[in-house]
Amino acid sequence: MSDPAPNDDATPPAEGLARLKSSLEARLKALVKSGPTTPRHLREAVRHALLAPSKRVRPMMVHLVAAGEDYLHLPALDAGCAVEMVHTASLILDDLPCMDDAKTRRQRPTTHIVFGEATAILAAIALLNRAFGVIAELDDLSPSIRTQLAEQLSGAVGWEGLVSGQELDLRGTEGVDPAKIERLNWLKTGVLFVAAAEMGATIRGLAPAQTRAVRSFATHLGQAFQTADDLLDVSATAAQAGKDVGQDLGKTTIVSLLGQDLARQRCREHLASADRALAETSLEPQPFRTLIGKFFGSLGTEST
Repeated sequence: MSDPAPNDDATPPAEGLARLKSSLEARLKALVKSGPTTPRHLREAVRHALLAPSKRVRPMMVHLVAAGEDYLHLPALDAGCAVEMVHTASLILDDLPCMDDAKTRRQRPTTHIVFGEATAILAAIALLNRAFGVIAELDDLSPSIRTQLAEQLSGAVGWEGLVSGQELDLRGTEGVDPAKIERLNWLKTGVLFVAAAEMGATIRGLAPAQTRAVRSFATHLGQAFQTADDLLDVSATAAQAGKDVGQDLGKTTIVSLLGQDLARQRCREHLASADRALAETSLEPQPFRTLIGKFFGSLGTEST
């Protein structure tokens, strides 16, 4: 697949990202329109979780790699929405009383608080199922490309991805070193960042060397994102974070192991490594750097 046409209007990166995010929000709403037999309670639970205020970093990653800021590129939009559905399903499950027992997520009560545990679980299953349905419906892409996308996404979800990360997190990480914590962070967060980037590379048809650089970029960005999230857990209020804080008490994280100052330094190092990898991808770097600056603040701008 050829690269998307350049943006002749030279839209400023921040404005382009805002348009892209708006397009993603519209597609998410469209893709979870349910049929007449869907129970209202279940439909509302899915929409409560999926359409809540969110950064949408993962679907934006898919799209920026696949098509830049061409916010009318439907296959890239929908593939990104599929990733966001998987991510949201994982959050619903993570928040359950039997796991993290969270009360707030994305600036609103968690799904099980509003709709009950049983409906929350069913909403997560529905979102996982819909994600792969969306991939199957990407008719503008060849069957082989759709198969690759499904494999990349399923690999991020399964027992070598998010599921393993959550199991290890539940069992605790006492007495581990930074490398083992980053392995856990990879499973909890990094795998879906990398899947998002790889799916974008597959849609765009990047060469193997470019895809490796994209993967490295996403790996470091995922580690930085998880470290920043751990810092938020110990330094922000629930109102600032938009979710419960203090969830990591009793767990070994990069922050609890190294302290906040060294954790921030490690986050900056990952962001710097991500930027070096980005330079090797041949992709237009500024939209990615704007995205990083937007969500990492001074941590991002100091490293790029």
